[in-house]
Amino acid sequence: MSDLQVALTNTAGVSSVVSFWVFVGSNALSKNKDKLIKAAQFVMVIGFSALSAAIVARGFEANRFPLSNLYESLLWFAWAIMGGYLFISRTYDLKQLGWLASLTAAVFFLYGSWLPAGQHEIKPLVPALVSYWRQIHVPPLIVSYAMFFIAGLSAFVQLWQAGRARSVFFSIAALSAGLSAIGLGTFTDTNTFALQALFVGGSLLGLALAWSNIGRVSEKHLNKERAELYDEVVYRSIMIGFPLLTIGIITGGLWANHAWGSYWSWDPKESMALATWLGYAAYIHLRIHRECDAERLSLVAVGGMLLTVLTYLGFNSLGFGGLHSYGKIKD
Repeated sequence: MSDLQVALTNTAGVSSVVSFWVFVGSNALSKNKDKLIKAAQFVMVIGFSALSAAIVARGFEANRFPLSNLYESLLWFAWAIMGGYLFISRTYDLKQLGWLASLTAAVFFLYGSWLPAGQHEIKPLVPALVSYWRQIHVPPLIVSYAMFFIAGLSAFVQLWQAGRARSVFFSIAALSAGLSAIGLGTFTDTNTFALQALFVGGSLLGLALAWSNIGRVSEKHLNKERAELYDEVVYRSIMIGFPLLTIGIITGGLWANHAWGSYWSWDPKESMALATWLGYAAYIHLRIHRECDAERLSLVAVGGMLLTVLTYLGFNSLGFGGLHSYGKIKD
């Protein structure tokens, strides 16, 4: 990578960390809360701008569309997380979501920085990726994943503001189990069966406990007005991400037919993308027809977040294999 690209990427990463701490400070210092939130958003704008420039610089340096391996996709994901939050915050008064969005961006920056050096280098594309379909198929998917993450983060806040502290705890435990499995799969030689059991078992157990405790309300944390606001943010974020995921799946089928002569092959990652699509389709159905209360809908959104993590990162780090294994992390 060029020095310019490294400097811009590092600026974006540092900005995400700084904005996180300023957002946290805004919660601790109530007198200057609004000023600190605006300052944190300004720092995030700087990070978003720097990352945009870094992606463009990488494209010019590589002389191709800069989205071909895990490292590049993580840059796009962090870019979409920051951009998605900044876009939604223009409409909604989001006092709690900012620190979660900036923390998520910082974590994915850190994850990308720890990848093997070969992931950071600009290399010739593998034959499977030499196609104009790459820039049509992949960006909508990455942006949809980011919007689903924002929906999931908003769901945590909605549950907290609705007084469901126990459900928040168990939901965080479920997400932590999934992310831990992916981290171990990326950076260690842990047995793939154990990793898959940690992800699937931890996710299902955490969500089941969160669901079973949804009736327990803590009046200490109850704020119905804020809970309704974040329920709306969850819904709006999913309504942005869902059509993008749909476009990604359709264009993926068209690319598969162009490359392999078949629109659908039940490849593990294809199947998981379909499961994710069905999960969010279920959320939209339940939301529109009012068949669930807001708190249970938030748990559905958290479940969708876990499906998104598995679709996006799980199949490269948990040993599921398939036709998409060309994206596997290598030293």
